[in-house]
Amino acid sequence: MADEAIDAQVGWHRQVAVETFNHAWELLETPVRSPERDRALLGLAFTSRYHWGVVGGDEEQMVGDWMIGHVASILGFGTLAERYASSALDTCRANGWTDWRLASMLEGMARASAAIGDAIGRDRYAAEARRVLATVEDKEDRELIASQLATIPGIGSD
Repeated sequence: MADEAIDAQVGWHRQVAVETFNHAWELLETPVRSPERDRALLGLAFTSRYHWGVVGGDEEQMVGDWMIGHVASILGFGTLAERYASSALDTCRANGWTDWRLASMLEGMARASAAIGDAIGRDRYAAEARRVLATVEDKEDRELIASQLATIPGIGSD
């Protein structure tokens, strides 16, 4: 009986983590958001990360940190963005991941660097992300991360 309750809790945390991440992604893709929706967006990113912290592994927690950094960058919270993007990149490197995960975490650092006004960091991380991206075999992963890189403020003017 106790094992069933624990399994139900794990399933619930996983479900909430996925649903809030997906809802945050939907809000990110909304071209115009109200201040209330922006607050909801940040709350969803934190909620997803919290629940992945309960039931996820390093990869899920890393992606949760990336999402918080991404959202914070877009909303103008540069210091917060840099903190979470840096955590995501640290987790990626600690696990030795060199595929789409590394390219994506480097994109996150480039975006966070832009958000804090660090053009040199932005350009350095973006260039590193592009180098890693060139080695990613999956076309969809390459295209998604390349499209995210293209939306970083200051990148399009290079």
